[in-house]
Amino acid sequence: MRDLTAQVTSSLLQFPEVTVEALGEDEITLDSVLCGKFSGGRSGLAWLACGPQLEVVNSVTGERLSAYRFSGVSEQPPAVRVVKEFSWQKRTGLLVGLEEAEGSVLCLYDLGTSKVVKAIAFSGRVTAIEPISNDGGASVSTRHLHQSLRWLFGVAAVATDVGHVLLVDLCLDDLSCSQNEVEASDLEVVTRIPAEVPQRREAVTREGRHLCFQLRSPSGTAVSTLCYISRSNQLVVGFSDGYLSLGNMKTLKKAHYTQVGGERIPVCALTFQEPENDLQNCCYLWAVQSTQQSEGNAVNLHLLKLAFGGRKCLASGEVMYEDFTCCVKLFSLDLSGGIFPWRGQTSNTKFLRCQTIEKFCNHADREDNVNEVISPNTSVSIFSWQVNTYGQEKPSVHLGVFDINRWCHAQMPESPGPEEFLHDCPYFALWSLDPVISMTSPNLILDILVHERSLSRGVPPSYPPPEQFFNPSTYNFDVTCLLSSGVVHMTCTGFQKETLKFLKKSGPLISEAIRDSYSRCLVAGLLSPRLVDVQPSSLSQEEQLEAVLSAAVQTGSLDLLTGCIKHWTSEEQPSSAVNLRFILEWTWNKVICTKDELDQICVTLFDGSCNFIDPQTLQSLQHCQLLLSNLSTVLNCFLAEARELTEKGFSDLTNKQMVTSLIFLYAQVVIWFCRSSLLPEGLDDHIHLSRPFYDYPLIQSYYMGHRQKLERLSRGKWDSDCLMIDGMVSQLGEEVEKLWQRDEGGTGKYPPVSLHALLDLYLLESIEESNKHAITIYLLLDIIHFFPNKTETLLVSFLTAFAIPWGLVKLIRGFWLLDHNDYENSLALLFHPATLKTVSWQHMRIIQSLMCQGEHRRALRYMQMMKPSMSSSNEVRLFLTVLLSNRCMVEAWGLLQQHTTKLNIEELLKHMYEICQEMGLMEDLLKLPFTDTEKECLEKFLQTKSGVQNHEFLLVHHLQRANYIPALQLNQSMKANLTNGRDPRLRERAVARNSLLDQYIKVLPTVQRKLAVERAKPYRLPSSVSREVPRPKPLSTATRQANAGNVHTRTSLITKVLSRFKEAWLGNKTTSFSEYKK
Repeated sequence: MRDLTAQVTSSLLQFPEVTVEALGEDEITLDSVLCGKFSGGRSGLAWLACGPQLEVVNSVTGERLSAYRFSGVSEQPPAVRVVKEFSWQKRTGLLVGLEEAEGSVLCLYDLGTSKVVKAIAFSGRVTAIEPISNDGGASVSTRHLHQSLRWLFGVAAVATDVGHVLLVDLCLDDLSCSQNEVEASDLEVVTRIPAEVPQRREAVTREGRHLCFQLRSPSGTAVSTLCYISRSNQLVVGFSDGYLSLGNMKTLKKAHYTQVGGERIPVCALTFQEPENDLQNCCYLWAVQSTQQSEGNAVNLHLLKLAFGGRKCLASGEVMYEDFTCCVKLFSLDLSGGIFPWRGQTSNTKFLRCQTIEKFCNHADREDNVNEVISPNTSVSIFSWQVNTYGQEKPSVHLGVFDINRWCHAQMPESPGPEEFLHDCPYFALWSLDPVISMTSPNLILDILVHERSLSRGVPPSYPPPEQFFNPSTYNFDVTCLLSSGVVHMTCTGFQKETLKFLKKSGPLISEAIRDSYSRCLVAGLLSPRLVDVQPSSLSQEEQLEAVLSAAVQTGSLDLLTGCIKHWTSEEQPSSAVNLRFILEWTWNKVICTKDELDQICVTLFDGSCNFIDPQTLQSLQHCQLLLSNLSTVLNCFLAEARELTEKGFSDLTNKQMVTSLIFLYAQVVIWFCRSSLLPEGLDDHIHLSRPFYDYPLIQSYYMGHRQKLERLSRGKWDSDCLMIDGMVSQLGEEVEKLWQRDEGGTGKYPPVSLHALLDLYLLESIEESNKHAITIYLLLDIIHFFPNKTETLLVSFLTAFAIPWGLVKLIRGFWLLDHNDYENSLALLFHPATLKTVSWQHMRIIQSLMCQGEHRRALRYMQMMKPSMSSSNEVRLFLTVLLSNRCMVEAWGLLQQHTTKLNIEELLKHMYEICQEMGLMEDLLKLPFTDTEKECLEKFLQTKSGVQNHEFLLVHHLQRANYIPALQLNQSMKANLTNGRDPRLRERAVARNSLLDQYIKVLPTVQRKLAVERAKPYRLPSSVSREVPRPKPLSTATRQANAGNVHTRTSLITKVLSRFKEAWLGNKTTSFSEYKK
């Protein structure tokens, strides 16, 4: 057994001063001794008593919760001897046994009101109390008891100093009357069960007494302890002469009576322990013998096997052992000396406490047999005792942990082996609690409690873990000590954790302590199982160092590696570079090995060879994930501490870290799919399994049909590739398309042919993690939708496991609903304030999808609500189409003018004119004001378009803008084209059009009308033929010399006159100023 020592984690949390004063008043008699215990229940209470004073404190903080001073019928105050926690009707209290001068009183004390609510007088001295039931009547919780006990409301077993054991009715159905310890009720002792218990109980209660059944008549030997075992429905009675009695609470008969040890030492404590999956239906009972009340040196532990004929699972989920057959002692341990190497001769050994801690596996996902009896997979009994040694001022306190499953695995030895065997005992571990003595001396230790929830093992270094990993010396747990003046908290760490602490402290000096570190890891079970049988001397220092580093990485003790990296990068020693290179190469090789191991595990998940995953495979996957996480942390440390790296070296280190992170994420996702029963991929999932599965043919059929439907609806006008999932996949790049074409039957489009193809997305470097999760969320929505028993727990589990923001989830769900034609709910999600904001390509696809499927109004609503930005001509054209499809002409015209440039104006105008023509909006269009460019584009558009209607629109356009001459010319050409037409409707329209133009001509001025008519008429070419003649010369010319002179204009005359006015004004101003100066 290794030297394991507890560590104090808090100071002495002292009790309030009023509590300390109440427990130490002068009027308390000298024979009153301070005692105290943890209640042991989930209420977190501890009680202390001295004489008549009872104090209840919080077991964690030491805070005072309740207090009471008991009174007696005589002048001498009573003394508190026995206290047990008891809960009833959602109330918490204590069963308190008081010793008086002429008997005892059993009190039911309510902690909520700090009052005694029930008090029952006994003739003898009460030595032990054990609650049996806190309910009564026709209750399911009491059906395992004898029928006569089921008529009682609240049953407690009470034992006295003469061996009397009584089952007392607490009368919890009548708490109306006020009662205290001075006015205690009498007992009505029934030695034989009466035929009519209800009538007898009613008569006794009416007289103010409590009915009780005698389970054991007085024998003269004091009862030292009681223990009710609910799983076997037995009441165990321990006597002061070392004997033990087992009573069946179903029949109220004694089942067994035996002497525990060879000596007549009192049985002071009992605790029950159940092994894991015992095929012989056996469980175990610990009996502790100790000379507590007298000076002595005896503390013995005895393990008794209780054999039963069978066991069953009750409707409440509890296990019940039935048909008791025998009780046999199998194991003994002497705590007062012998095999334990105490320092010097012990003068006194005091037993403090025993308790059992059990932990059950979660079998919520089991479907094979829901009524199968479940046994604890962890079952340990914990013993604490104090040893006084001659010649030492301070005592020693020890805590031992016994693992029943490891004891069974070790072939059930009758006692521990020699002293050297205890150094590596596979089922018993010992901790020293001396640090608390050193800190709190001379305070008296009253009790020690191990917190059930804190009991745990460390991380296994490998799967399956080595044998040493299951030894009780690997447990870690928290302890609270109850002292006479307060409480102290401690933590007990197993040898595995102690070894890891040693490695962390070693840090950069690990190279100097390789052999010591290796031996510690070997003993602690931290090394690979293949190294257990290998002699350390046969391994080189480098191999031992690699084994130690593996142990550190596998257990998460990364301070060893990161400490070394930080130290070696900061110092400028030649050996530092070599050491760093060794750590980096080892880390990368470890990543490669872990990746290979992960690949081997995943083969069976994807090849269809199995339908279920076994726990060992899942544990191996988790082990790989943990390793990759820790190795990634080490590589991050290299990146953070790297100095003076070349560009190539830094790039190489970055790539290694990135690859490790990708593999780690991949392992995470694979584990989630396994836990969600989506993996492994069985070839016949839909035939044999009721769990959700990926039905590729069904999902592929839906999306293939949907794409064909969009192709038909688009009619060449819209882009039929408008599924949101197709857009999501295309945004990831060509790598995804190639990846999804790799497997047989893959199309490169969504959905992937298998979950294997989906999960391989997580290994692609160029894709962001959120985009990978988005594709997975979309696929999970499809799986849920096409699975008959739709449940959202699958999706919620994925979101929780990877901390995916709800904004992204709402966005993807909105896309999914849009692809499944649920337009209203889709838009509601996309408009939600918490939804992740959509980007440009998503806006385009959403609008195209709605427009392609005829949802013009919803497309307009989306545009108005989201107000997407327009950065390209394609986006402007799409939004123009949406507005015009909803006949929003003014808005469309404004949008056009806002986003036109010299480069795209003709393109956008042409698009708008085409849509208006298609939608029949040309009349509304012609009512709008046009710029010269817009007018020119419109005229060009209408001229290039064939058809009478387009020419008529152009005619109207000319008339609206008073372009009469072009209008008359256009009409004249239309007349000429009409001569060949035979359509009567066209002729009617032509007549009306000509009449309209005739009226326009009449209102024109004469000159303009003549000009218009002349221009409207077609020109005729002259019949004469032109011929070229020489240029004519003038008949006479004479040149004269121009006179040189100044040119006089009216402006020059005005300028001359103004200059004269200026001279006169300046002269007057100068004269006035001179006079002023004088």
